[in-house]
Amino acid sequence: MCGINGFNFIDREILKEMNDSLKHRGPDAEGFFEDKKNQISLGHRRLSIIDLSTSGNQPMRYSHGGKKAVIVFNGEIYNFLEIRKELENKGYKFKSNSDTEVILASYLEWGKNCVKRFNGMWAFCIYDLQKKVLFLSRDRVGKKPIYYFYEGRKLIFSSEIKGILKHKIKSEINSDAVDLYFALGFIPSPYSIYRNIFKVEQRQSIIFDLKTKKLEKEFYYEWPEYSPSHNKKKLNEDFLKLMEDSTKKRMISDVPLGTFLSGGLDSSTVVNFAKKFNPKINTYSIGFEGKYDETPNIKILVDRFKTGHHHKYYSEKNFHEEIKNIFYYYDEPFSDPSMFPTMILSKFAREGLTVSLSGDGGDENFGGYPRYKIAKQLEFLRNIPAGLRKLFLKIPLTYKMKEGLKLSLMSKEKFYSEARSDFYKPNIVKKLFEEKLKSALKKTQGNLVEAIRRMDIEFYTLPDNFLTKVDRASMANSLEVRCPFLDYRILEYSMKIPSKFKANLFKDKILFREIIKKFLPRKIINQKKRGFNPPINKWISKKEYKENLKKILDELERDRILSKKWVDFYRKKIINKNSLVENNYKIRLLLFYEWYKLWIKRIQ
Repeated sequence: MCGINGFNFIDREILKEMNDSLKHRGPDAEGFFEDKKNQISLGHRRLSIIDLSTSGNQPMRYSHGGKKAVIVFNGEIYNFLEIRKELENKGYKFKSNSDTEVILASYLEWGKNCVKRFNGMWAFCIYDLQKKVLFLSRDRVGKKPIYYFYEGRKLIFSSEIKGILKHKIKSEINSDAVDLYFALGFIPSPYSIYRNIFKVEQRQSIIFDLKTKKLEKEFYYEWPEYSPSHNKKKLNEDFLKLMEDSTKKRMISDVPLGTFLSGGLDSSTVVNFAKKFNPKINTYSIGFEGKYDETPNIKILVDRFKTGHHHKYYSEKNFHEEIKNIFYYYDEPFSDPSMFPTMILSKFAREGLTVSLSGDGGDENFGGYPRYKIAKQLEFLRNIPAGLRKLFLKIPLTYKMKEGLKLSLMSKEKFYSEARSDFYKPNIVKKLFEEKLKSALKKTQGNLVEAIRRMDIEFYTLPDNFLTKVDRASMANSLEVRCPFLDYRILEYSMKIPSKFKANLFKDKILFREIIKKFLPRKIINQKKRGFNPPINKWISKKEYKENLKKILDELERDRILSKKWVDFYRKKIINKNSLVENNYKIRLLLFYEWYKLWIKRIQ
């Protein structure tokens, strides 16, 4: 894992400042490359994982057959040994044992299509000295971030926004991004919080021509369409083979490696497979006070797997300490409350590890979110004649029942944009959801569960939401996190699992639970999904927070950051209520302001 920077002009001082801003991503080494003739500057901060020698340092140069290229790379290519062997058979020579050198050789052999051969997580920039282009790419799932500023003739890129902000550029807040944040809790690609800074999207490559200064974008990969197989035995066998190989590939490391253990289904499954390759593996976990504490389940799993376990608790004091500086690392608004314990867990794990495995991706693959069951329930309701459903709406019902009946009378594309009718959704949010869900429905035979799941993989939960949370928290502590469930082969395999094996009216992860009963305790298998969330809702329900939120709302309205509709929404729906849902929105407002203070108001 590393931090990468670059731009198409020469300025060593700013390049150094960009590198310094990313030191947390790569504390082990620093490198610079400049080509004054073609006006290229590349910078790198290294976290040494594979080939710890200086031959693995970057920016790295490579030449073969008269072709030359230079790279700055953040991530890991898990199948680099297989690719290296293929390239050696073609006459390529290697001076290091790193995957970075394999990327360069692959580019010289296959050009921009080299990324189609990679199994891994990456964000990189390759400078092609012959073609005079910069080639930027982000992995299929979007695990590794890369931001860029492009304005006519100037290109600047960095692993984090703070690197780009070292340049003297206008940093105006993007009002659309503000709307997206307050509706979603994060800002999806290609948007960023600033008008003129963008994210490279999941599975996207960008080519910048140094002569014409033109920027071309393309998606080098498409997720396969939903194509269900009803051979349950083969589905079981395929998963076990894929998961074992995916975990094995992610355990290649020249530094200490362990795994997170939350007590849930996904991290427990990762530990099971990791034990096959390291019987003495170390595990790390965080406990909470109250109903979200999974410490009892963690103890069951530690006894089962006999891992070298390390456990600590997350407290209200930790929350108050973290909120003061967490947005240096999350340098645009972000509001998933689990970012806080993820930061502490990463810091804790870094005391003994440099690499950790994680269970991220299990819910997206196997149908673990409540909305999949809700989608099944909507499909069930659609079997009831519409006239009868309209009649039901006239009798007293719970809010959830009325919401479901209303949604069932709308088109499937309205599932997200019309859900939670009491919640304000700006036009950009409605349009984005409807367009993405409409596209997903076309690729899933109109299956609502599969369409929503595809949206989660491409947009809603993974690339700029949960994976951003883990990337910033782990890299703030110079810890690399690898996710076996996010191997693209497992995601492709999940498109073959019938939706009825993922969720029904009342159950989730149906096939997955059946498979893992072979190696996990029954109590773990039968448990309901819990979020990795401390009781922040409880902590911010205190009177002093309520008064502070009123002041925050007044200030954001005065500074013209929030539109009148958002201000009215918060005044009516949030400030005077104290339910779990409303407290989630309070967190969203509070965390936006913490970002705003640090990056716009410059108040420490």
